Amino acid sequence: MRIERPNLVREAAYERLKRRILEGVLRPGARLSEPALAGALGVSRTPVREALQRLAQEGLVELRPGKGARVRVLSPREVEEVYEVRALIEGEAAARAAERCDEAGVRRLEAVLDALEAADPADYAAQIAADERFHAMLVAAGGNRVLEQVFHDLDTALALTRQFSRDLNQTPETRAQHRAIVAAIRAGDAAAARAAAEAHVQAFKATVARRIQEAPWT
Repeated sequence: MRIERPNLVREAAYERLKRRILEGVLRPGARLSEPALAGALGVSRTPVREALQRLAQEGLVELRPGKGARVRVLSPREVEEVYEVRALIEGEAAARAAERCDEAGVRRLEAVLDALEAADPADYAAQIAADERFHAMLVAAGGNRVLEQVFHDLDTALALTRQFSRDLNQTPETRAQHRAIVAAIRAGDAAAARAAAEAHVQAFKATVARRIQEAPWT
């Protein structure tokens, strides 16, 4: 389908490319050919080039002189650092939530988990959306806006790892980890909530780091 409204071409091209990256349609390491993308989006190469430059500024795309653009690939060290910070944030937020979250707040967390567990395993977008809601709600439940902002700042880097964890969201292990976090919050056990949240993030980190190292980048 062509993008027909000239005043919206640039923004539409950017939004479509970004969505394809975030949803894993364009995987980390994928080459981004301006002519091919322009043809797929029904636009000229100029808005595609501008979109790629914008996405590069956001950290989603790498512009390589002489080699062209590709979806950014995180190094093992970057994965380690991103998940280390995520574990600290979610652990602290879970502990704080255990100390301050009321019954209504716990039920909201449980409702999001119910939606995640009920999502169609083949509907990757729905799974990701529900998982993101749960973790964002968990951090918000901690009641610290600075923690929320730092967590939000990790979005780009985390988006580049989701391709390697997309099959983990509905495993029995992940469901048990999520439920353990909420159970500790309901019980008002800050130490257990922190430990459960950190263990969950560390489990994902180990799998994501291994899969990135094994990926056949080109």
